[in-house]
Amino acid sequence: MAHDKGAALAPRSRSAPRVVAPRNKVNVALPFGRITAEKPMDMKVGDWISLAGLVVSVAGFSVVIWQFIRGAKAPEED
Repeated sequence: MAHDKGAALAPRSRSAPRVVAPRNKVNVALPFGRITAEKPMDMKVGDWISLAGLVVSVAGFSVVIWQFIRGAKAPEED
């Protein structure tokens, strides 16, 4: 019987690699073909007021955070 299950296999001329690095390829589809340039919109008075309100809110938040940081760094007084 030439093909016994218990028979040892003949050694190969080259061995298989011990560590196989995975190949991770990611294709990212970006929608650059859909971006179009349009005419800039005309801002109305309400738009300017909303923008000014946003600027005031950001400035107020930054002052509050700055005050919290100052308070955290200040030494405790008893």
